[in-house]
Amino acid sequence: MSIKNLSKAASALALVGVVAPFLVQSVGAAESSSALSGVDGVSDPSGSEIIDKAAQSAGGSSGSVSGTSHAGIGFESGDLILYQVPNFDFSMNNKIADDTYGLMTASANGRMAVIVDNRYTAANAEAGKYNWTLSAQADKFNYEGGSTALDSDNFKLLLNDLAGDKGEDAKIQATTPVSQNRKGEEKKVYQVGTSLPANDDSVTLPEGVNILTSAPAAVASVSNSARPGATGLNFSNKYSAEFVVTANGILQIVPDKQYNSNITWTLTANPLH
Repeated sequence: MSIKNLSKAASALALVGVVAPFLVQSVGAAESSSALSGVDGVSDPSGSEIIDKAAQSAGGSSGSVSGTSHAGIGFESGDLILYQVPNFDFSMNNKIADDTYGLMTASANGRMAVIVDNRYTAANAEAGKYNWTLSAQADKFNYEGGSTALDSDNFKLLLNDLAGDKGEDAKIQATTPVSQNRKGEEKKVYQVGTSLPANDDSVTLPEGVNILTSAPAAVASVSNSARPGATGLNFSNKYSAEFVVTANGILQIVPDKQYNSNITWTLTANPLH
């Protein structure tokens, strides 16, 4: 099995947010083996059991008969899934300056990346074996029809910049998110859920990560089989993602244009299984 949505799961980042589609990598199913093979009393695992008994009177006019069949199921290691990634909308109403610009208010369901690790459970973690790293890389910002993109020397897109002047308002919050998915319904984003306690160091979040660069930058990682299930990276804080303009970059900006950039989020693991 392989990582679903491994690479090119693009989130559109914009001064007015635009959602880009996921490119989904499909995984072929292996031929199934029986979960009832060899179980006592099972004559045909994928068929039926012969009962062939007549109902017996229970007194009065009623009667009944019973028999036994069987059900079985087993599980293999699941997938490592990049389920959702955030859009970063810095709004259209920013005055040109050498400044740091924060995000618009997050939607009701939050603004999150969600990684779901179904390769193991708490019962079979195989201490230290499983890990993952989430990286991101943003294209240079430009507007439709623009001849020159904003250069990455004079503009930055910073994540989790706790050393800056925004303090805790710049923090990415690691969470245990809550699935809203129900059988037979269209897929939904996760809800934020609960933040990890301050003493929980299962998720590593590097500080001051600039993703407006020529190579992917690590945004979060988990090691030592520390986080089976869903992990959320909550970007609801205003400055958890910051757009930074330097003094030398001001002259490149054209007012009243919708600058946007696509972000490629990449989830990696070694070993995968």
